[in-house]
Amino acid sequence: MNQKFIKKGIVVATLAATILAPTAQVLAAEAVSILNMPKQNKQVELEEKTLINAVAEISENTFSEKTIKIDSTVDIKLNDILSGKTFAKVGEEGYLQVYVTTDENSDVSGKVYETSLIKIVDRAGEWVKVSSGNVVGFLKTENLISGKDAVSKAKTILEGKITEEEISLLNKEEIETFFTVGETVEEETARLAAEEAQRQAEEAARLEAERIAREAAIAARGVSVVEYARQFLGNPYVYGGTSLTRGTDCSGFVRGVYAHFGISLPRTSSSMRSVGYAVSFSEIQPGDIVCYSGHVGIYAGNGQIVNAIDESRGIGMSSVTYANIITIRRMY
Repeated sequence: MNQKFIKKGIVVATLAATILAPTAQVLAAEAVSILNMPKQNKQVELEEKTLINAVAEISENTFSEKTIKIDSTVDIKLNDILSGKTFAKVGEEGYLQVYVTTDENSDVSGKVYETSLIKIVDRAGEWVKVSSGNVVGFLKTENLISGKDAVSKAKTILEGKITEEEISLLNKEEIETFFTVGETVEEETARLAAEEAQRQAEEAARLEAERIAREAAIAARGVSVVEYARQFLGNPYVYGGTSLTRGTDCSGFVRGVYAHFGISLPRTSSSMRSVGYAVSFSEIQPGDIVCYSGHVGIYAGNGQIVNAIDESRGIGMSSVTYANIITIRRMY
């Protein structure tokens, strides 16, 4: 009997069984098996399309056949896309090296990854010449995925990126964009350099953001110190005194203000020259302690210090440069 009519008979019998028998999924799988047979001529391709349309008509009445139809057409389309293409068996390292020659001791032309679509260029015994993106070289046959396993791998890669309905609607080139390609040695070097530059830029940005935030916090604390110190403007100066309200000297004033914020300072102005950490005059901020020979005050901003001046003026404001500055100390 003519082979064409034999095949048609198988298809019709399978479809009929799919409609009548309760084991529709098993029989539909047989139909898919027929579809996966190598295409010998155009007539076979026409019969495959007829079978797909027939299964589609059956699916109008039965949910299970509709599911089978979707799976079957997706498999067929992916099988067509993978004609002459495949994927690599990638280990824990996440890539497979592609060699320049059929020798694992030869130079490496690049790498292919788990999601890299690989084109088979030629076969040479246990080796296969492949290309993926700009990578061209050799892989061992044993390291390539073939047949239904390749289709299954393609489905896994596409899962979450594209729906089965979209697979059935998009063309071959559009679907291939959802797979990656290999990476040459030069491309990998450039990528790693770019990633490192990006990492360094992000680290620099992080450090700068931290610096700005830290300085803002310092400035805010310094402003709080100054605002508290200003409450005592006009109060009396008393040599050796420590009361911010009844009378204090310069070091007693600075010491009393900072004690309000939980910071303990030494008693004399000369000993305050080593507290906290030093900052330059160009970096001075409100709240910084300004030390002079025999005197100390708190920088209040706008070129002024708030300090216990003397018995005639009491606690008041003075120019920060009224005398030579020995050091500026920051407590935050």
